[in-house]
Order: sequence, then structure tokens, then C-alpha cells
Amino acid sequence: MRISLKSIGMTVKLLAIVALSAGLIMSPAMTGGVQAEVKKLKILSNNPFSGKAASWGFSQDRGVGLAVDKVNQAGGIKINGETYMWEKIQCDNRYIPADAVSCLKRGVAQGAKFMCTLGGAVTKPQIPLINKDKIVTIAAIAGGADFTNANNKYLFRTMPSADLTIAIEGIKIYKKLGVKKLVLLTADNVLGHSDAKTLKNALKVNKMSDILVAEEFVPIDTGDFTPVLTRVLAKNPDHIEGGAWPAAGLALLIKQARELGYKGTFTNLSGAPKVGPLVKIGGKKNVEGVIMLRLWPPDQLPTQAFKDYWAEYRKLYKQDPGANSWESYMAFMHLSAAVEKAQSLDPDKIVAVMRDLKIVSLLGELQLIGKDNPLLPGYGINNQYTSPLPVTVLKDGNPIIYK
Repeated sequence: MRISLKSIGMTVKLLAIVALSAGLIMSPAMTGGVQAEVKKLKILSNNPFSGKAASWGFSQDRGVGLAVDKVNQAGGIKINGETYMWEKIQCDNRYIPADAVSCLKRGVAQGAKFMCTLGGAVTKPQIPLINKDKIVTIAAIAGGADFTNANNKYLFRTMPSADLTIAIEGIKIYKKLGVKKLVLLTADNVLGHSDAKTLKNALKVNKMSDILVAEEFVPIDTGDFTPVLTRVLAKNPDHIEGGAWPAAGLALLIKQARELGYKGTFTNLSGAPKVGPLVKIGGKKNVEGVIMLRLWPPDQLPTQAFKDYWAEYRKLYKQDPGANSWESYMAFMHLSAAVEKAQSLDPDKIVAVMRDLKIVSLLGELQLIGKDNPLLPGYGINNQYTSPLPVTVLKDGNPIIYK
């Protein structure tokens, strides 16, 4: 079933939901008149709001928050004659695995049946609880079948997996750049090691294993990369793959590599860091030419709906949105449509609807793939969102489409 869904400033059709186009969000209590009794649907925002990954956390939280407001503004969700309004509750996991698990436990205790979270490092330890309590989760995680598989039927990946970002786009980029000596220097966590496995498998399939001269893993909160850079630069690499770094970490990595005399190129294919902090911390000259995915140039947004979303985000937060914001916004709107179509709060019925549901969102048609897609081996389940994937390169501090 196809459902038309437009972004901010446009009509939203979520089955019976009709969204308003006003810039200001008004609660039912503000509109006057007699209000029908409403019930709450709680979604836990289990994200880093402090530490070096905070830019990722705020990005996802704000995207989901805008979607929550839109659905509520449109009158909420009607299930069997009853009205439900979304309520977003937050918990700062600081991008620490144990804290993320604690946040999930607190959210469940508060009645949350849905969750948004990000980062493979902190999502992996949550999976047993997600499955046990049947928490329908939209998650910005890379990795591959380690996360998205038939055993994790309540976990939906909002961002492209490493099977696409590294194994497909990464190989294309390395070939185009003519990389002879590649170094992987990424975070020492579940996500980093998953990305490393994906990269090595992709290099093997493409008969390029010999170009990987070093792989190094360091804590995601590393401030001084000098020791590890000294080791890898001794290999004389012409390209460094960062995998998934938030803006602050990637900026320091690049800046310190340049200070040590590294003249080669960089990619950061899993992280999609915010450009502003990356340029500010790393220095415009140092980050020139860095290639990344999931970063749309503001002057090349592909749809009017996306332009409207971008403008509203900038109006509210005085900065451009990141990939985690619009990807999670779209996923939440898809989730809301599925809840209403299912006419049930049974998580098994909701996820069954989600897997076959298509909507039109900010970047065109949005759906879940994975079960039969040859690019996503081992998934066996439609729990991977798909949308256009831009490849951009930084020029003079701004992303432009990489050609």
C-alpha cells in the first residue's frame, strides 16, 4: 500500500493522519474546545547528549522530535476508536555501552515500547533486551548482518549499512582515487570491528587485499592520535579510511595526521559527521578533500519536502541537519504509519506491517529492504531502510557532490 507523506510545511498523509503546515507546533490543549481522552505512546531517545558523539545524538533526537510533533499536531494516531499521542523521553547514554543498556531499562520501566538509538557500539549490547521486551527500535547503525538479521526482528536500521557504504561505495572510491596503500584507523568498539570485517571481506572479493597495509583501533574518545598515527604513517599510506567517527574525533585525527606530514586522502564512510564542527576543529585547509557519505549539499537538496525540512531544522536549531536527523525523521513517520495501519500496539503486528509498507517521504519513496537483496547478504529480513545515498567531498569547508 502506498501512502503519501510530505515533510514540514506540506500536507502529511499518514493514512488517517492529516498534518498541519504551520511552523509552530500546537498541542491539543492549546487549540481550545473539548478534547477526547488521549493515551500516550512513549518512544525512548536513547542517545549520547554529552561527550564526543553528542552531535550524533542531538541530530537523531531532533529529527525524531520533529516527526513526533508533526504526528501529534495532526491529531495523533487512531487505533480502534482511541486516540494516541507520542511522547518522547530522553536518556543520555554518553555513547557508553553500559549506560545505553541502563537507559533502555529505565525507558522500559517508564512504559516505552519504542526506541530510537544510534551507534553499533552501544546498540549491540541492547539487542538482548530489545528482543526480550519487543521494543520496536529505529537505530542509526552501520555494521552489517551482525546487527540486521532475522533474529533481530524489532531492530530497524535507519542508515545505510557497511555492506553498502564500505563494501560498495568504498571500493568504488578507492579505485577512483587509485589507492595503493590503505590504512584503516577506526574506533575500538563493536561498530569499528564490524566495519573492519566488512572492509576486509570487500577487499578480498575485489582482489584488493594487498592494498590494506595496516588496521588500527583506538578508543572513540581519543584526543591524541599521535602514537597510532606514528605507527601507521611509517607504512607510507596514501589513503586513510576512518570508518565511523563523530565530528570531533575525525577532526582531531585529520588535523594531527596533517601536522605529522601526511599528504594523502581521507574517507569516513560510516559516520556522517556534522560538517560545521569538523571544519572548525580540524581546520578548513586540513579537511579539504575528505570524502564522506550521507551528507547533502544544502544547495542540492533533491526534493521540495527535503528543502522544507532543512529550512525548519535551521530555523529551530540554527544549524544544518545531519544525516541522523532526516533518516530518523523518515523512519519515525514510517513507523507511525505502520502503527496506524496495524490498528494494534502488538509489536509483532506492527513490525509485520512495517516490512511491506512504502511511503513517500523527504527523499522520495521509503521502504525496508534486506530479505532478498543480493547487496545485503545474510540479512534475511526487511529491516534496512533505503533512500538515495549521496557521496560528497569537502571543498573550501563545504560538501559538494563527488563525481
